Amino acid sequence: MSVTLYFPVDEADPDLAADYLELTSFFSPDRQALTSDLINAQEIGAEEDYADVEDEIQIREDIVSQATRRIAGRQSAIGQAYPFDLDENGTVLTFTGNDTHLGQTAYLLCLILSHLKSVSPILEGSTVYPDEADIANLRRYFQYFSTAALAAEVGGQAWSFGHPRPDHSGFLEKLKEIWGILRDGSVDPDPSAPQRPQDDQIDIFAWRKHPDGLPGFLLAGAQVATGANWKEKSIKSHLTDVFWKRWFGRQPVSQLVCYHIIPFARPDASFRDDVAVLGNVLHRLRIPYRVAQAADLHINGTSIEAFELLYQTTSWLTKYRQLGNGAAHG
Repeated sequence: MSVTLYFPVDEADPDLAADYLELTSFFSPDRQALTSDLINAQEIGAEEDYADVEDEIQIREDIVSQATRRIAGRQSAIGQAYPFDLDENGTVLTFTGNDTHLGQTAYLLCLILSHLKSVSPILEGSTVYPDEADIANLRRYFQYFSTAALAAEVGGQAWSFGHPRPDHSGFLEKLKEIWGILRDGSVDPDPSAPQRPQDDQIDIFAWRKHPDGLPGFLLAGAQVATGANWKEKSIKSHLTDVFWKRWFGRQPVSQLVCYHIIPFARPDASFRDDVAVLGNVLHRLRIPYRVAQAADLHINGTSIEAFELLYQTTSWLTKYRQLGNGAAHG
């Protein structure tokens, strides 16, 4: 018997409904979810009675059709990195996950992180809700997948700079290591800078070098955010107005591109404002195929910090899915 999830009817939007179907399919023993399951879920979760039965039916059917359109859009946008398949009639969603495809692993990681209780009630109270240790690990894994995604975004090397760093290095030690390779500017903290910085809000650095070794290369810095307050964590002004002045005697002249990396699926209508507030945004419909591209970069010798740790997530997800079948999780 498949695990029972909660569908919050009063909060329903196309993305939330699509996520509900994906999670139902993911945990189902037969790997399938019927899109009509959404109608049953709405009946269970409804908190109000409709005055008109026909209106009620229409509203519920509209949510189903919106969800299936959103799923079809995801499948089109993400391609082979999307671990589900919607049949031609839009009636059955099948989990087709491949353990060897890191892009698909990235999608599933984003999906789970999108439904921690601070963000969504779908998993809350179920037998598959991750414990605190698992949540900490999932956020750490997402940092590493984000590093890989940003490497592919710029087509070059990337470092996981956010605390705690995978190599357990100190802040200045890591910053000097990175800029010893970039060679644009010099790390020399101002006396007024914080004495015990962890990462000073920067979770990832990535660059694409030129053979001449001179400044003026593509350079990106990113904040990774998985909490409900992700949109309040813009680092655009901090990167340009604070970070260089704190930690560099001779500041870099290469123009840094600011990124925000989140596990959430965002409505198309809201996305322009997301970018205006945060800089370039990598989200659930972008991270998976970028991670798949990063795998090719890594094979061809591009250094992507913590890339080898991505497979830990695949192993965790395999065990996690078994919870839907009543298996023990450890």
